[in-house]
Amino acid sequence: SPTPSPTVTPTVTPAPTGVRVMTIPALLTALADNRITDIVVADGTYRVSPAAAARSDSLLIDSRFAARTHPVVVRAETRGGVTFDGGGAGTFGGIMFNDGAHDQTWDGFRWTNGQPTDTGVIVFGGYAGLAPPMRITLRHITLSGLWAHNTLNDHALYFSFNAGSGHLIEDYLVDARTGSPYPLSSALQFYHSDAANPNVQGVTVRRMTVRGTVEAMKFYDATVTGVLIEDATITETVRLGLNYARGGAITLRRVTSSGEAYSPYGAWPTFESSTFAGVSFQ
Repeated sequence: SPTPSPTVTPTVTPAPTGVRVMTIPALLTALADNRITDIVVADGTYRVSPAAAARSDSLLIDSRFAARTHPVVVRAETRGGVTFDGGGAGTFGGIMFNDGAHDQTWDGFRWTNGQPTDTGVIVFGGYAGLAPPMRITLRHITLSGLWAHNTLNDHALYFSFNAGSGHLIEDYLVDARTGSPYPLSSALQFYHSDAANPNVQGVTVRRMTVRGTVEAMKFYDATVTGVLIEDATITETVRLGLNYARGGAITLRRVTSSGEAYSPYGAWPTFESSTFAGVSFQ
């Protein structure tokens, strides 16, 4: 009689699942696990080292997470209940997305107590030669209790080399009124690129509230494209609500600012091929 074929046990991929974490290393370990699609960060204050330092408590979201095939949500146990504290660092990069990180949603977090010297508290891209981050969503995030070393270069959210595309920022609050010796330079900064390493190629910012920055929005890069900012309220700026020194076409809808708009390309709102609807800059 014929010899029976051996039984083959099929490979079973575990179903995506969720996990609750209470430390930054545990958060990063869970984020690297493709089986985990929902990460709940327990309410509390977490000391984080600068992202670029790549320490065990740094929120550097890079190539270690690029191999994921499942989208993942990282969320505060209670929106606003989780604070990432820079410990007074003078080079505070609170979180950085680069080198192929993709399809992540971060929801309900606050960053405080640091100075983002010549960078941003939150950075998209930032390095030539690295793969861009793709489809990163930030929801219900707050930046407050931060400060700058001058009025030009220290930002809340910074898009730079290889900043990627498909990003979404919703319910974004920057309160810079207590910054000393200087408040944050901007809530949104777009700067740095070259022919092989463009700036952001697509980002939507909805329901942004900015208080007390030197300038609310700064566009300094001709490769920027696909930027939509809508339903924004800007108050108490030191200089400008919008500084459009260089950039591609942008769209602003329902943006109200106590600061003026400036561009060397012509009087507001006629510069470049940008689109503006329901916009007021004082």
